[in-house]
Amino acid sequence: MMGIGKDFKVSGVALAAFCLAGLFAPAHAQTKVVVDPGKKYQVFEGWGTSLCWWAVKAGAWSEANRSKLLGAIADPDTGLGYTIFRYNIGGGDQPGHNHLDKGDGGANVPGYKPTEKGDFDWTADPYQRTIAIELSKRVKSPIFEAFSNSPPWWMTKSGCVSGSSDGSDNLKEDYFDDFADYLSEVALHFKKEWGITFRTVEPFNEPSAGWWKSNGGQEGCGFKNNQTKMIVELGKALQKKGLFPETSVSAADETNIGDALNQFNKYSSEALSYMFQVNTHSYSGGDNRAKLFNAAFAKDKKVWQSETGPLHKSGDENIALWMAGVILADLRDMKASAWVDWQIGDPAENWRSLALNHSKQTFSPNARYYMHAAFSRYIRPGSRIIDSDNGNTLAALTPEGALVLIVRNSGSSDVKYEFDLGEFVKIGTSAKVARFELPGSLTKQSDIVVSGKALSMTAKSNTITTMVIEGAEGGVCKPDTIIPYVKVHNGGWNETTDVQVNKGDSLVIGPHPWEGGRWVWSGPNNFTSTDREIRFKNLDGKSSGYYKAVHTNASGCDASVTIKVVVDDPENPFVEPDTTQEDSTTAIRNRNLAGFEIGPNEPIQVFDMQGRFLGHSLKQAPGTYLVRQGKNLRQVRIK
Repeated sequence: MMGIGKDFKVSGVALAAFCLAGLFAPAHAQTKVVVDPGKKYQVFEGWGTSLCWWAVKAGAWSEANRSKLLGAIADPDTGLGYTIFRYNIGGGDQPGHNHLDKGDGGANVPGYKPTEKGDFDWTADPYQRTIAIELSKRVKSPIFEAFSNSPPWWMTKSGCVSGSSDGSDNLKEDYFDDFADYLSEVALHFKKEWGITFRTVEPFNEPSAGWWKSNGGQEGCGFKNNQTKMIVELGKALQKKGLFPETSVSAADETNIGDALNQFNKYSSEALSYMFQVNTHSYSGGDNRAKLFNAAFAKDKKVWQSETGPLHKSGDENIALWMAGVILADLRDMKASAWVDWQIGDPAENWRSLALNHSKQTFSPNARYYMHAAFSRYIRPGSRIIDSDNGNTLAALTPEGALVLIVRNSGSSDVKYEFDLGEFVKIGTSAKVARFELPGSLTKQSDIVVSGKALSMTAKSNTITTMVIEGAEGGVCKPDTIIPYVKVHNGGWNETTDVQVNKGDSLVIGPHPWEGGRWVWSGPNNFTSTDREIRFKNLDGKSSGYYKAVHTNASGCDASVTIKVVVDDPENPFVEPDTTQEDSTTAIRNRNLAGFEIGPNEPIQVFDMQGRFLGHSLKQAPGTYLVRQGKNLRQVRIK
């Protein structure tokens, strides 16, 4: 294979057209694009692929040939630089079932417990596991997720790991804890024996789709109902085995983003407390991308685009450029923290980036490969997606302080763009440029001059242009404006921060923005909430006091509002609280977590974002927590 690193050697490959259901229109001709570093969105964790089913086959290649293949996938300079890998914990079908034939036979993933009464078989699935172990040694700071397509056959109602007879839920009603034990035991063994710690375990795969039926070509299990129950059982099992919170739960890998949103909104606070992230496939339901992000962000959960491909593509747009449109929508609208392909080596041409010949142990890249490289070699893990106001563009700041701009033009005409970089305090004077072109290449282009904090360029038809500008600094965080609305009984909304009500009244505090962002409330009598709207019934004087809300928008910018509520209750008259000590902090004693300072002997209480008590120590997994210190309630982010 010819070199494909940052020296941009040319390597082309023809690509056939493929038609299914379309999602994207041709590139718009809008010329001016404002890039705003003050609007910083998700920290991007990386690009990746699932390991099934290609790894089940490629793991049997010779060590030398495997090394070449994994280099094309994982090397950040000459390959794709993927760092996220989803290992499929096979269920393993009933003996005598020989129908799992997809993926050149790779879909027949062995399970680790072939019978209910027998022992675990840790020799099972040697080839997929070989690929996982070798990637764990090759990749710097990899992220591994384990996911299940189906429980073992003996846990299913149908006795078949491809589904039930009619596509309905297929796990036996009294086997939720058994399935949780199975998944957590595999995760524990991987950590202890093979040195791979799964950051998350996903018990579902397209659980609400309804198409997983017995005697199918791959493992699948309906799980439309009782997802909360399964998440809680798995969380408890991980915790019992000492894996949680280092290994948490992810859910639910729905095929439709709308299904992912609907299921997420049903999860109990207990289920959410075990979850680290929301997984969704982006095959369909694209109009719910922003809604899913808003729902997940409000509960302090990341969103992963954990699998996708051209399932519903139509029209004659080139597959590589069409998939680039999916990437843009997933990162811009859903603010996905990771973007994971279905399988990098699918047998179907339009579904793969690499054509794998398992008998000859060779591979070759196609146009999708070079398209992905135009994104993945430059927007590296730790980069921060920032705002650019054109849907065919993507902007990111790298950890090294470079601005990456990506432009997609899938139309038949060239489009001229002018990037307004005036919001940057400092910016470099030139951009290094790489361009993806059909039939399949990624090549270096001439540098583009940055003049007067503006960059002008022409995006050629049917290309993706990647530009890297060093020395990007600046960007003022812009919090949202909070409008403090309140409503007494069933009256109208009033914009005020001072409310007086009678004893027995009901009250709703419903500030705006009404959609998006995260809310953290504190108030009298240890009141806390993470809801936007606060509802009180049958008020008395004990509820009088100051209610403070901190709103964090998608850029991580905070704004706050304090609403004074006084209940006319002679038995419990309102007394102004003493606030002289509320904002004081103890001396710094080598503890400073995200600006929250705590002395070594200072009592605190730590809660998750759902208000569930976690203990008296900040030794928690990375995430956001509520910490009570005396009368103060604060939001603490641990990286």
